[in-house]
Amino acid sequence: MGTSGVYFVANETYNPNPDSAVHTFCHCIPNTWHQMSVVLSAASCLTWVTKLTGFSDEKSLLDEVAKLDFTSPSNLVFLPYLSGERTPHNNPNAQGVFFGLDHNTGAAELGRAVLEGVAFAFADGQQALIAAGTKIDQVSVIGGGARSALWGKILASVLNTPLTYRKGAEVGPAFGAARLAKIGVTNLAPSEVCIASEVDFVIEPDSTMQNYYTAQHKKYQQLYQSLKAHF
Repeated sequence: MGTSGVYFVANETYNPNPDSAVHTFCHCIPNTWHQMSVVLSAASCLTWVTKLTGFSDEKSLLDEVAKLDFTSPSNLVFLPYLSGERTPHNNPNAQGVFFGLDHNTGAAELGRAVLEGVAFAFADGQQALIAAGTKIDQVSVIGGGARSALWGKILASVLNTPLTYRKGAEVGPAFGAARLAKIGVTNLAPSEVCIASEVDFVIEPDSTMQNYYTAQHKKYQQLYQSLKAHF
C-alpha cells in the first residue's frame, strides 16, 4: 500500500474485467497473466489527513486513532477519491468526501474514517477481481501502509481475509526485479528463483469488526452512487 494502492494477482489464465477498470496484462513469467486493482489514493490519504489535523506525523495520528473503541462502528464514512478513482469506477472526476460529521467528530475520528475508507476501496477492487473469475489464495502486504498493524486489522476485517506480512517486504519490488534479471541471465526456472520470503506475522480478521464493516461497506458504495452525478 503506497501513495496509491495496488491489489496485484498473478494467474495462469486471462481474466479481464475492463468494465471495472481491472488492469490485465501478460506477465513477464511465461504462461502467466497478472491483474491489478488500483486505488489512486491510499496511504496518501493518511498523509493528507495527518496534515489536515495538525499532527506532526502519521504515527502520532494513528496512536490517537488506536485509542478509539473499535467494538462498535463509526458513523463517519470517507470516500478516498482525492485523485479520482481507477478500480472499479474509472472516474477521474470522483472526489473525496467525509459523510456523517457531527459535533463529536475529532481528529481521531477523521483518521479512523480515512483508514476504513481506503480499506473499502480495496474491497471494491477485490470484488472486481473476483467478478472476473480471479482466484485469490493468500494476500501479502507491502508498502508504507503495511507499517500500521491497526490499518492491517481494519483491512483484514474489511477484506475478510488474513493478511500475511513477510520479512524484507520493504525491499520486495527491488528484490523481485533482481530475481527476474537472474532468470533472464541464467535461464533458471521461475520456480527455482521466485521463492516466497519467510513470514514475519499474519493479521487475522476481527469477527466484531467484520460484522459492522459488511454494512458500512454497502453504505460506502451507496454514497458513491448517490454522489457521482455531483462530482
